[in-house]
Amino acid sequence: MAYNKFRWFTSGKYRKKPLKSNAPLLLKIRNGDFESSPFFKEADDNRKLYHKMYDDYMNTSPMKNLKDKEHEAHQCAKMKRIKEQKLLETGVVEEQMRLNKLKIELEKEFGKCLWDKSLERQRGKGTTEDLYWWYKKQCKMGQTPSEIAIVLGRNTTKGLK
Repeated sequence: MAYNKFRWFTSGKYRKKPLKSNAPLLLKIRNGDFESSPFFKEADDNRKLYHKMYDDYMNTSPMKNLKDKEHEAHQCAKMKRIKEQKLLETGVVEEQMRLNKLKIELEKEFGKCLWDKSLERQRGKGTTEDLYWWYKKQCKMGQTPSEIAIVLGRNTTKGLK
C-alpha cells in the first residue's frame, strides 16, 4: 500500500477485497465482508510493537536516572502508540458502518428487521453466517434470494462460488 496522507497510520496488510455491491448477501458473508474490522488486528500489532520497543530501550539504555530513561523509552516508541490509537478510532467507525450495512442487507434480503431480536441472544456459533441462517429460520423462507442467485448462476455470482 503506497503512502496515503489520510491513512498514514495503516499498512492495509489485513484488508481483504470485498465483493461488489450487487453480489448475493450469502456470498458476501462467506467472503468476510461483514467480519470484524482489520484495523483492530493492526492496532494490536502496533501495541505489541510499542511495548517491545519500550522494553528494548529500557534494557539497553545506559541512562542511570529511571524517570529520564522511562521518558526517553516512551519517546522512542511514541509513534507506535499514536498509530494504535488512530487505528482503534478508525476501526470503531468502520465497525459501526459494517454493522449498519449488514442490518440493511439482512432487512432487504428477508423483508423483516429482526436485528433487535437477534441481539437479545447469541445464536449458534455467533458467526455472521449463523445470523443469516437464523434470519432465514425466523422468516420461514424456503430459499432466499441469495441461494436462488447462487443456484441459478446469475451474472452477479460468476466466479464467486
